Amino acid sequence: MSEEDGLSAAVASAPSRRVSQGPVMPIGGAEETKPGGEVLERFVDLAGGENARIANIPTASDDPQRSGEGYAKLFRELGAKKADWLRVEQRADANAEEALALLREATGIYITGGDQARLVRLLVGTLVGECIRMRNADGVIVAGTSAGASILSALMMAGGTGIGGDSNGAAARKGMVDVVAGFGLLQDIIVDQHFSQRGRMGRLLSVFAGTPGLVGIGLDEDTAVLIDREGTLEALGSNMVTIVDGRDTISDYFDRQNGEVLTITGSSLHVLADGRLFDLDVRRAIGLETQ
Repeated sequence: MSEEDGLSAAVASAPSRRVSQGPVMPIGGAEETKPGGEVLERFVDLAGGENARIANIPTASDDPQRSGEGYAKLFRELGAKKADWLRVEQRADANAEEALALLREATGIYITGGDQARLVRLLVGTLVGECIRMRNADGVIVAGTSAGASILSALMMAGGTGIGGDSNGAAARKGMVDVVAGFGLLQDIIVDQHFSQRGRMGRLLSVFAGTPGLVGIGLDEDTAVLIDREGTLEALGSNMVTIVDGRDTISDYFDRQNGEVLTITGSSLHVLADGRLFDLDVRRAIGLETQ
């Protein structure tokens, strides 16, 4: 085998790109908030349990104070030693020492749901966003629910464009959702939430088709994935996780006009229940024998 052939083989078998990260937990929204709810109890446990110090980021909410205080109280009820929330009303607040100090002492960071555009407008590219990445690389767990789940990736869907109507329950069409920058904790992955409940397969595929090689993750409500430093994904919660692998995907995305239905072939579809594991590097389930 020539050196050139050897290089080609190495490239062909290379894992997905992954920056240095700690545990990341995207949640599909509407998670159980009472004691006994698997998803949030797991988050608090990974943040340190009775020694956990939770920094809650309610920036996406239409009432950040109410959301921030509510989640802080909830995390204390779930056993955290301390929980407080980030006060960010304008972009300058996300570059202020007060916000950074809260994140620096946190052992767990939690981003609530709401308006994804507010998260981008107020946090992406700020010192808060950079601090979140650095703390996660140091091993601090970062979780987000609904809009807070989508922003954990390098790319995120910011909402429907109106092309083809409401993106919920719609066929996969070119240009049906906007794609913007997220926090970049997860590379080569795009996350959608409220997945089965709002019929979002079409809109996930519309983004997936235009960004070949992505792993698309659709999270149902009260369901999450925990992704560790080694790229192992664990499904958590009461519903299902949908994973679409685009490494071998071919589509006609670039031959279509905005609003036209897309053709997408060669994708692999995986559905995981609570407790199942998936290797994001080689893109296959762990612990399921081929029948």
